[in-house]
Amino acid sequence: MKVLMLSWEYPPHIVGGLGKHVYYLSKTLAFKNIDITVITYTDGTSKSEEFINNVRVIRVNPYSLRYPDFISWIYGMNLLMVEKALKLRNFDIIHAHDWLTALAGINIKYIMRKPLIATIHSTELGRRRGYLSNDYERHIHEIEWILTYEAWRIICCSDYMVSEVNKFFQCPLNKIVRIYNGVDPNSLVPSSNVNRKNYAEDYEKIVLFVGRLVYEKGPHLLVEAANILKRNDIKFLFIGEGTMKPYLLELGKKLGISEKLYFLGHVPDDVLYAIYKMASVAVFPSLYEPFGIVALEAMALGTPVIVSAVGGLNEIVINEYNGIKVTPGSAYELAKAIEKIIDNPSLSKRLIENAKNFVKNFTWEKAAEETIKLYEEVMIEYNAGNWKTRV
Repeated sequence: MKVLMLSWEYPPHIVGGLGKHVYYLSKTLAFKNIDITVITYTDGTSKSEEFINNVRVIRVNPYSLRYPDFISWIYGMNLLMVEKALKLRNFDIIHAHDWLTALAGINIKYIMRKPLIATIHSTELGRRRGYLSNDYERHIHEIEWILTYEAWRIICCSDYMVSEVNKFFQCPLNKIVRIYNGVDPNSLVPSSNVNRKNYAEDYEKIVLFVGRLVYEKGPHLLVEAANILKRNDIKFLFIGEGTMKPYLLELGKKLGISEKLYFLGHVPDDVLYAIYKMASVAVFPSLYEPFGIVALEAMALGTPVIVSAVGGLNEIVINEYNGIKVTPGSAYELAKAIEKIIDNPSLSKRLIENAKNFVKNFTWEKAAEETIKLYEEVMIEYNAGNWKTRV
């Protein structure tokens, strides 16, 4: 079977969990003898075409033209993707990821008369907590709706996202398939050249946040929790970038705890994995989280986790078994949970042991097998119907 996958994120251009999902899923599908071509973008610093782990990766460069805003840039990228896809022609299924590649997927579907599958990783309504405040947000929501309408099947990464797609787009439940994300513990290889003293003093325990510094990920709640704790023996590390960073820096200064906050920005994966292993606890205080691959990575690396009881995180963490759950938006509960783990080594050890066993249920192997099963079901329906390539 030949699959054309469309994603705006793919290594080395990674923004969030979507890029990791497409990378690990595509290479696992290729290992299972699915012929995978991924069309993605480049900013000119990566190759326009190469094979990575038996996956053919083709990159278009939207920066070759000028665009007045991000939506226009996405439109340009989609048009370039369509152009590349039409030169390939020889594929059975189109698999688009999120609204960012929706227009390319839909156009290729109609030109080539091939079935379109869409993975919805998150929604604009979800990210905006149920309220669309401007035309930009409404436009993205409309594209998402069109994608769910045009797709033969829709994949969601959690039961929470299944219900969200069903509710926000009036999408029939029998059109949506839940396939959990995975984690590959063997790929989480920490760097051996990371010195803990670069991040914290010997007497300081490390509390780690990993994610985009945006409101829905809740980094401000961790800053507020740090202020509630006011403990000299804890250092709070933030890995990631985002629009909230200036606000978080200012908030730390205002609260008088700047010396306890360390914003590292983006770091290489092997450095990230090393810091996970140094941390006493990893905290994911999201207000909106479709899944949360970072929580699985922390568990696999032996770092206790604290998460908000929201979205996919609520499904992959069992309270006080493989992590601790707190009420979304509660800096006070977050502070108390951090203290509980740091001051209770036996609890920390139990959470780590249970989590390492628990993550064995979430593998890219399993995700790939379920995806192949879906591909096969769609092809059976496609071949039995009248919606075929026009000769």
